[in-house]
Amino acid sequence: ANVIMAPDLTMEEMVDVANVIMETGIDGMIVSNTTNVRPESLLSNHKHETGGLSGAPIKDRSTECIRTMYKLTKGKIPIIGVGGVGSGRDAYDKLKAGASLIQVYSMMVYEGPGVVSRIRKELADILLENGYKSVNDVVGAEHEDIYWSRIEERVRKRMQEREKDEKVIEDL
Repeated sequence: ANVIMAPDLTMEEMVDVANVIMETGIDGMIVSNTTNVRPESLLSNHKHETGGLSGAPIKDRSTECIRTMYKLTKGKIPIIGVGGVGSGRDAYDKLKAGASLIQVYSMMVYEGPGVVSRIRKELADILLENGYKSVNDVVGAEHEDIYWSRIEERVRKRMQEREKDEKVIEDL
């Protein structure tokens, strides 16, 4: 089961959501869905309409929510980062904040499915420029304490797998 979280939650509400997620064993969460809040920075003549606002106007708030939820869940729950992803840089920022996966929606409406290839290429370039070899290497990088414990755990698992493989080879 997954949880979809709106970017409109207060810190207290996010703490409550994180506690419930950790206690119930939820498989993952989508952060964040659309917002009903209308930032003053909106320029559209339709800015006073009701309904869910998505895309670029919620990009920064979405990334902040990802950052907060990753910290509150200690990086143990996969987060699908959603909200305002229109470039490789946007995806990279959400990954560093703690997203394990990225969802692109609004930009597909405006640019079509080719936007995914463009974002992927831009993200790959940014990862290489910053010394990362894979997307998994950058997930949660902003949270050094959680990040390094995740890396240590991955290395520990790889070493255990290698030991098992060596044992199987010896037994042959």
